[in-house]
Amino acid sequence: MQYGRYQILEELGRGSMGVVYKAHDPQIDRLVALKVLRPDRVTSEDFVQRFLKEARAIGRLSHPNIVTVFDVGRDHGTIYIAMEFLRGKPLNEIIRERQSSLEEITDIVSQVAQALNYAHANGIVHRDIKPSNIIVSTDRQIKITDFGIAHIEDPSAAYQTQAGEILGTPVYMSPEQVIGQAVDGRSDLYSLGVILYEMSTYRRPFKGENLAAIFRAITHDTPIIPVKAEPTLPKAYSELIMKSINKKPHERFQTGKEMAEALQFVLKEKVSSFSEKPFASKKSRFKSLLIIIIFFVLSLAGGYFYYSFYYPKISEKAEQKKVPYAFLKVESEPIGASIFLDGSFQGKTPLKFDLPFGKYEVRLSLNNYYEWEAQLQLDREGETPLFVRLIPIDEINLKPGEE
Repeated sequence: MQYGRYQILEELGRGSMGVVYKAHDPQIDRLVALKVLRPDRVTSEDFVQRFLKEARAIGRLSHPNIVTVFDVGRDHGTIYIAMEFLRGKPLNEIIRERQSSLEEITDIVSQVAQALNYAHANGIVHRDIKPSNIIVSTDRQIKITDFGIAHIEDPSAAYQTQAGEILGTPVYMSPEQVIGQAVDGRSDLYSLGVILYEMSTYRRPFKGENLAAIFRAITHDTPIIPVKAEPTLPKAYSELIMKSINKKPHERFQTGKEMAEALQFVLKEKVSSFSEKPFASKKSRFKSLLIIIIFFVLSLAGGYFYYSFYYPKISEKAEQKKVPYAFLKVESEPIGASIFLDGSFQGKTPLKFDLPFGKYEVRLSLNNYYEWEAQLQLDREGETPLFVRLIPIDEINLKPGEE
């Protein structure tokens, strides 16, 4: 089988958007990873545009730690992207092995942070940083893959991402991504912080029995301090991890470069606290003291004004911004179909769970039956029933040329 000039050799994996193949490019005699959009996606212009945007996004980048895109084309009624064929292990497999030292963890996360710094500087936010999207070669060089839901910070492309649409993998999503707010590079760095927490403690900071529980934990819960979960972890390293997953974007690392430098500093300097810095000169200390005094005086004046006039209004608005939830009840005929929400497996029908208001991609899958998929908008409280009758594969026989 071929797509364009590329000869398919074997299937490497499947996702919610398409299939990835190992393929051969006869023109220059090399192996490539060929990502092919699922044919049923071609009927949706939204998904076609998202897939094409992936090619354009990665194609704009040239970095040793980001997968290289060679070509994009159309064939067999669908779209494909030819990418660099990577040899190595996805980071999620390495995490499961639990064999990485603190030095190795720091090296891997620093490489990812530097690559994200480059992407963000070029106006691209990945939006789905997770271990399976990070490949580690035998010489410990990393490659970030799958910019499939990358958000290019370009006003002309803003229409392609609808307000409130939730994309990404729930466990690694930032709080602002969970509640459907606009995200920037700090959201990617938050996701990387979750990975750092998981690699350092062998556990994830936020857990839940279902999607709604995970979302609540991300937006409201404070995770166990890493050094308490893993006592051998240096205190300064633990503090760094907590800074990287702070719920407030302005209190996290602001750039990937800043995060990478902090990791190297804490590891090499062996400081007892992350807040410690190299000794400042007397002149620098005097300036710092003067700034603190001025800030303290201004704070007293500003604090009185704030609490007298603005605080009551802000508190009232905060109450109004509580995330509303809807109750989704999914049933199918026959029962036992696997339910995927935004590409994440939730369980089997029948199933009930509550979700924040927003737009979701729901997919039902069952052996020997055609997959069912649709976009679902949840915008009212109370129960939203969803019943799907799955069609047996042998019930529909298409004639040649009708697929």
